[in-house]
Amino acid sequence: FDSAWPVRCIPAGTAHGGISTQGGVAFHAGSKSYVAATSSPEPFYIREPNPDIAFRQATKAAEAAGKPVPAPRTVIPEYQRHDLRTTSVPPLVPRFSIDLLSPETFETVDSYMLDVHEHVAAMQTLELESAQAEGGSRALVCVGTGFVLGEDVMSRGRIYVFDIVDVVPLPGRPQTNRKLKLLYTEEVHGVVSAVGELRGNLVMSEGSKLYVRSFANDTLTSFAFLDCHTWVRSTVGLRNFLLVGDVANGLSFVGFQEEGPARLHVLGRDAHACLPIECADFLVLGQQLQLLAADSHGHLHLFVYAPRDVHSFGGQRLLRRGEFSLRSRVVSLRRIIGSSRHVCLAMTFDGSVHAVSMVPEKTYKRLQRINGQLAKAVPPIAGLNPREYRAVPLHRRQNQAPKRTVLDADLLVPVYTNGSVVRQKEAAQRDGTTADRVLKDIVETESVFGIF
Repeated sequence: FDSAWPVRCIPAGTAHGGISTQGGVAFHAGSKSYVAATSSPEPFYIREPNPDIAFRQATKAAEAAGKPVPAPRTVIPEYQRHDLRTTSVPPLVPRFSIDLLSPETFETVDSYMLDVHEHVAAMQTLELESAQAEGGSRALVCVGTGFVLGEDVMSRGRIYVFDIVDVVPLPGRPQTNRKLKLLYTEEVHGVVSAVGELRGNLVMSEGSKLYVRSFANDTLTSFAFLDCHTWVRSTVGLRNFLLVGDVANGLSFVGFQEEGPARLHVLGRDAHACLPIECADFLVLGQQLQLLAADSHGHLHLFVYAPRDVHSFGGQRLLRRGEFSLRSRVVSLRRIIGSSRHVCLAMTFDGSVHAVSMVPEKTYKRLQRINGQLAKAVPPIAGLNPREYRAVPLHRRQNQAPKRTVLDADLLVPVYTNGSVVRQKEAAQRDGTTADRVLKDIVETESVFGIF
């Protein structure tokens, strides 16, 4: 309880080597359970390189299992060949699985083991349309994977759709009353690096392609697609809009057309298209919308879609509205939906959680002037510059990004919550306002975090 938010560390799972940084953890609200992409070490062996020997092994295995024998001169794919045990001390590689964690004890109550060399690339709980569910939609766990076999083997992946169902628990273990149920799986020609939801449909990336697929009768059917640049890392939907982050070509703002032939069309892109985007999401304040993106260097970038601005060339370019450094690589962005304001939580590799929110223009101008005063008046820790600490390094700055458009609450809030009353009044009087007015602005801004 000594942190800004209450924190509790709980050992999760049972016998696994760790939770995947790519898939991570997904929360299923219907069952109040957690699904984690975990890994455990296992020996690694190369596959049989001789195609003739691999064909004979596959034929023998098919005859023993009573399955159809491969046709003569069939080239067995490498991922289907037998291991070639060349050493008694092989290296260890991770073997991934999808684990269902109990919300009471956080132990593993069910697990789905993935194939060898199959890595989890994306996992989310999505609300997909379903005629069998009450209300027309249900929460399903969607997992995208990819096979890591080598640069000489064509990449491929799979898409999994799981549901969490209630079952009869084991005697003496009431927490085992839920199981993972595999509803659908499909192998695709590329790594499924991102999954998302758009108007009750599944959005999935397959390499550099983006597909919108409907889930009906426990089957995924594609009805719209979009060719992207290099490697899609993030897809987030909001109404009929889609935010696509590419790991090498920046951010794209995409519109979804439902009437007539369904299709995706790009509304605007980052003009420079050079940001390595890791994740992105929307920021909403009333009728205002901004785009938040986090790159692989730990920097946040704010964009806006303004087709009426002459600098956007009719909306083809996304205009930059600010930059902010978190000094740690962002793992995930999660949007909290409030009554009139959406707030994004940015989780980083060092274990910290940052909150990003839009504020009204009047509030911003008032707090910005006071923030500038405190940056000069309050003695910084160890003599460090608080502005430069949050500034993007010079060699990574974008010239088009406006400066001083992001407020640093770590500098402003401590003064008006635990600081001297005299200093509060002096800073507010220099700005032509009162300390109570400034404190009210801070409380209104942080009121959305009342969920915690």
